[in-house]
Amino acid sequence: MAAPDGDALIIKTGAAHGVRPYKIDVKTLKTILVYCWAPFANLLWYAHTVVMATLSLLLWPFDQTGAMQHWCARWWCRLVAWSIFARIRVRGTENVRADKTYVYMANHSSLIDTPALFAYLPFQFRIMAKKELFYIPFMGWHLWTAGNFPIDRSDPRKTAKSLRNVIEGVRAGKSLAVFPEGTRTPNGNLQEFKHGAFKIAVRAGVPIVPVSIRGTFELLPKTTLAPRPGKVDVIIGVPIETSEYSERNLSELIARTRAAIEANLGMHNNDPSESRRVKV
Repeated sequence: MAAPDGDALIIKTGAAHGVRPYKIDVKTLKTILVYCWAPFANLLWYAHTVVMATLSLLLWPFDQTGAMQHWCARWWCRLVAWSIFARIRVRGTENVRADKTYVYMANHSSLIDTPALFAYLPFQFRIMAKKELFYIPFMGWHLWTAGNFPIDRSDPRKTAKSLRNVIEGVRAGKSLAVFPEGTRTPNGNLQEFKHGAFKIAVRAGVPIVPVSIRGTFELLPKTTLAPRPGKVDVIIGVPIETSEYSERNLSELIARTRAAIEANLGMHNNDPSESRRVKV
């Protein structure tokens, strides 16, 4: 039999035979459960990818606007979040409009960040990723057919051409979501922002939407593949117009965007009534 004792569980076995009860630390027990569930969570992640990417490919010939394939991506990411018991909430959806094109810029702490964006940003968007990812079965096939942007890094000229394609796509009305840090943070702190995404927004002439993702580092940091359950907040900030910026004062735009993301990362609000889930 077991009885709670603060942060420990007291396990009583064989009391009649003189065996002394022993304690199991609750934190240790949770860690054991996380690592036991991790292989199943990763298998479910891959299974969801295969199923939803296959559905996306089947819908592709009939999807003129990309809405159906984006629906597949959204539900793939929600399934991933549910499989690791991540409870994702979104705030600030009133700050963006369906008839506007944006470059969403978010902090990058975890592999969960991408599912959080796809699952709960309210409107369609595309991503850019290194070209090699587009050849991965199922996931890569979806990226190609859904109109995402491959970046060829094999030489500077091809990289520049890839970025021109991104700018043209954004000008044509495709919103873009990027992580300006370029890679996941190793320690949970916001890293230096790269200039590339900001140049895309300025040259395309579209607003930047700062997005703060809070809680994913605690769930799945860069150093592990064992996700923990927990809460995640996706906070959509007020769009920042880029018309007054150029490459000459790009550093000011970067500082303004970073400050907006940092401000919401520092918020602590546990009232679920102030958070809204995006309706499909």
